[in-house]
Amino acid sequence: MDVDTVKQPDLQPTATQDAATVASYHSSESSDVDGMVDDCSSQMFESSTGSLNYVPIGKPSSVSFNSSLRANLKSSELKLVSKSSAIQANNSMLSDLTINKFNIKSMGLIGREREIEILRSCYDRMMEKESEPYDQSISMQSLIQSNVHKELVFISGYSGVGKSSLAKTLESETSESTDGIYVEGKFDLKASDEPYSGIASALGQMCKRVLTRQDQSSRKANTHDVSLGFGVRLSATLGPGAYLLSSFIPELQGILPTMGRDSNSSSSSSSEGEQSDFDMVQKRVKYAFRVLMRALNDEFSPIVLVLDDLQWADASSLELMDFLISDLQNPNALMIVGCYRSNEVDEASLLVRKVQSLEKKKDKFKFHITNIAVSSCDVDSVSKMIMAMMSIDDEERTRGLAELCYKRTGGNPFFLIEFMVMLQDEGLISYNIGLLKWIWDEETIADATMSTDNVVDLLQTRMRKMPGNVQLLLQYAACLGSSFSTSTLDLIWRKQSVMGAEYTADTMTRLLAVVVASNLVEACGENEYRWVHDKVQEAAMSLSDMVSPEFQFQIGNALYHSLDADGLEEKLFDVVDLLNKGQVSKRYKFAELNLRAAKKATKISAFPSAAKYAARGIELLPSDKWTSHRSLTLALYTLGCEVELALGHVESEEIYSNEVLSRPECTTMEALPLKMAKSLKLCTVDLKYKEAIEFNLALLKGLGIRLLWTRATAPLQSVTTLIRTIKMAKKAPSASDIFEKLGPVKDPKHRAAMLLLSRISYACYRCEELFLLILCICKMVKMTLTYGVCDVSPPGFSSLGMMAVIVQKDYKTAEYFTEVAMAMQRASWAFVEAQLLLNGNIYCLAWCRPLQQSLAPVAAGYISGMRTGNTVYAMWNLLCLHVWLPYSMGKRLSPILEQCPKILSQMEEVSQLEQAVALKMFWQMILNLVTTPVSKDAHKLEGEIFSAETFSNGFIACSTHKGTIPLLQMELFVFYDLEAAALFSIKEGEQFEKLCPGLFHIMFHTFHQAIAVFAMARRTRKRKYRIHANKLARRIKDWAQSGNPNVGHYHLVMMAEQAALNKKYDLAEVNYKKAIPLAARTGHLHHAGLINERYADFLKEELSDEKEWEYRLGEAIRFYEEWGAFGKAEALKKQLEKSIFAEQL
Repeated sequence: MDVDTVKQPDLQPTATQDAATVASYHSSESSDVDGMVDDCSSQMFESSTGSLNYVPIGKPSSVSFNSSLRANLKSSELKLVSKSSAIQANNSMLSDLTINKFNIKSMGLIGREREIEILRSCYDRMMEKESEPYDQSISMQSLIQSNVHKELVFISGYSGVGKSSLAKTLESETSESTDGIYVEGKFDLKASDEPYSGIASALGQMCKRVLTRQDQSSRKANTHDVSLGFGVRLSATLGPGAYLLSSFIPELQGILPTMGRDSNSSSSSSSEGEQSDFDMVQKRVKYAFRVLMRALNDEFSPIVLVLDDLQWADASSLELMDFLISDLQNPNALMIVGCYRSNEVDEASLLVRKVQSLEKKKDKFKFHITNIAVSSCDVDSVSKMIMAMMSIDDEERTRGLAELCYKRTGGNPFFLIEFMVMLQDEGLISYNIGLLKWIWDEETIADATMSTDNVVDLLQTRMRKMPGNVQLLLQYAACLGSSFSTSTLDLIWRKQSVMGAEYTADTMTRLLAVVVASNLVEACGENEYRWVHDKVQEAAMSLSDMVSPEFQFQIGNALYHSLDADGLEEKLFDVVDLLNKGQVSKRYKFAELNLRAAKKATKISAFPSAAKYAARGIELLPSDKWTSHRSLTLALYTLGCEVELALGHVESEEIYSNEVLSRPECTTMEALPLKMAKSLKLCTVDLKYKEAIEFNLALLKGLGIRLLWTRATAPLQSVTTLIRTIKMAKKAPSASDIFEKLGPVKDPKHRAAMLLLSRISYACYRCEELFLLILCICKMVKMTLTYGVCDVSPPGFSSLGMMAVIVQKDYKTAEYFTEVAMAMQRASWAFVEAQLLLNGNIYCLAWCRPLQQSLAPVAAGYISGMRTGNTVYAMWNLLCLHVWLPYSMGKRLSPILEQCPKILSQMEEVSQLEQAVALKMFWQMILNLVTTPVSKDAHKLEGEIFSAETFSNGFIACSTHKGTIPLLQMELFVFYDLEAAALFSIKEGEQFEKLCPGLFHIMFHTFHQAIAVFAMARRTRKRKYRIHANKLARRIKDWAQSGNPNVGHYHLVMMAEQAALNKKYDLAEVNYKKAIPLAARTGHLHHAGLINERYADFLKEELSDEKEWEYRLGEAIRFYEEWGAFGKAEALKKQLEKSIFAEQL
């Protein structure tokens, strides 16, 4: 028998009571619920939000408690207990004391010193921000690895070893920072198909904190407008996407502006044209989450985001975690800590594969990864835990008990706590209030217990001692998931009261008080509760045989019939999941309910859940479904087909598709959604453009719309059709009222045909089918003028303007149709805005307005594309914004280079490989201009980022790639080898314009060709160069005379070169001197350098003015260095030094 002395407490007992009385109370089941509230505090263990969060898992086994062994205490021990009991006989307030209870909170994290040190070192590293400007001398890899201040930590281990408690040690770290925040999110096995649940929960906590700040600020400012600030900024950035997020994060509703919420909410859903592209829905949601995190990280820094039970996270949540930690546009400190059970994942699991992929990309996306494995505690740590629990400071006294507990629990901390609580409940450990000592007998404990690795049995033993109504409440709550509201539980309780459950006005309050006091559940908000651990929920779920599938169905049915329309919509997934557990009798009604759930899941990109609901809905249909419930059946099969295709489940998609298409009564329009899904996949995923053209033409034919054309007559037919269509379109209502005059398209068949024409146009441009492209665009515009406007009409008119540039060189007409398209655009058609802004600016307006004016629209196009999930055009806009336009305008090269790795990361994230390849081409070309010392192959498009030689034709997916290679090769030639540039221009100079017609790059491409060819014409006096040079000069003159503001200095240089070629030297000098300041004044640094270089060559070769030549060459070097082309500047310096040296000799 061990009798241990405890530290003298500050609180002295006011009365006494026999400890045996306490033990007997724990052994009996009281029906008095109110009495349970006070007593359950003696059975506490720490919750997931306290100091410890322990729950073991393993093979289930039973736990044996032989209560009769308590009668076998030695007589001396009984006398000792009796003596102390006599002293305390009058104590009626024992339950109010804490001295006789285990002091679990004092345990802390014993034995986890090493793990805590590693975790805190990660936090400290995150807080050490680095900011280094771009240095052209450092490697690209060094640039990518700089500024790492994001941390991703994975804590793994068996259930109950303290993973969550370890992560929670960071809460104190963030509390030391004025603006820091620590939040937790938890994934639920029951809701493992629900996307983003754990992350959304954590972000919701941050939104609550924002709202609290706004409330405080509004009170200080004596205003009630809490929507200003954060909510307004978020709404402005995300547009309708902000309200889309509120379906995941209800807390956002209190932050976002109320004005326009209804319209924004409705417009945030997919437009009719994009309903079948579920991949874009998912991209839109991910982007919205990323922007929200950026906004929150501006409010709170650092952010420590803990995601618990990551082994149950769905694929979308894991992708979102990746998306958040790899956000290169978020400069603030962010730490994501993921806790998962190592024994519940394997090499094939989603989580392990995601961790492996993150390891590969951590350097590129600038974050660190740390893995911390947490194991069970050793005997010494167990002994220290027991000493802390019992407030004993003599390790020798507890050593024997510690070894026994270690043997029984395997050193699992949470299991140890439950085991110790069980020992106290069974009277095997008790506190003698008279002697102020804990007493136990190790032999008795050893005989009364057996080794187990299943804590569920321990929890159930404790639950079964609670009143029957408490047990029933626990089982009801277990069916509702990892968290539940008082209102929902109360509703079920009242509905099920006919089954014998007690119900009065305060029943729910009293019952919840019991389970909270027992630390089985905890409050997590106003009238919101959650289980302290999933093992507690599991124990409650299997507490009796009553929680059968039929029992869960009854709860779902009770909710279905009791909730109002809004309540049912909010709890739709929970209700349908519960109903699907049982044998549904009203098949039609619940099949329809599954369709509602599938549509809702689709809207929030929960595609696995949507597929599950669609399949279940089909199962619930009767055998005569196609005759008795045809509309419902068609809707379920169609949605199932589209969702399975989005998930890449081709076999399942074909089963659904064949079921619909095999029905003889299936109309063309009913079958169209299934075929449209395949059409989109061919264009944007498979990149099979020619196959997509044929497939979509066949669909058009099925709608009764044909494009009559042959390759022999296509050139003439397309041009004449274009002329007629432009003439017809110009007679249409003006831009200001075109939408109101034409009205929306009414026939779905016409709208579907216009969408197909749009997809054919996209494929035609990508595979060089220019004539078919013209015919499709003209047909689309004519249908708009005839049948009305739809979502693809604005891009159709913008494309008509693009054809006016390509075919007719009519830039004013292009500008007019772009303005018409912009006026036609509706807020509800946001999906096509990115395409409209890109095409309108880089194909049309760039020819008649300064390129500088296109920066803001393409930036808006990028944001719009990301908001709506139109990542194809979002990435083209991004490339144009940060690379194409700045380079064309002669902006400094170093900022462009700094953006390249960030842009590439975004493109790879959203799987837009066409744009990524186009970016790498420009990136490599710029590197060749800035790198020193100059390589002998600097004039070739070769290097560490991209190699034109090894880039085989099999990898060139579109005409943009094929055209960009000769474009950039010409750029390098003109700066490093003018003779090669001139020859290349004569041989392949038209390739870019042929493959990428209409692009604004044609302007500087033509100018640079002309520079090279004029140089060789003057140097060699050969006729072929003169003819080609004059041809290029005439094109530039035509642009200048048409009012193109971007080519003023081009035209002056052409006049200078022609005058020099014709030996009109005075005129040449005048034009050179006009062109240089004009180029410099408009910011064209590259052209200021290039024109100075050409002027220097003219001075030396034609006028033999060595002094002025040196000055102009020095100016060229200055401008090139200011531009950032250090490689080019170095080459000119060598030329200058060589000439000076020769002169000195």
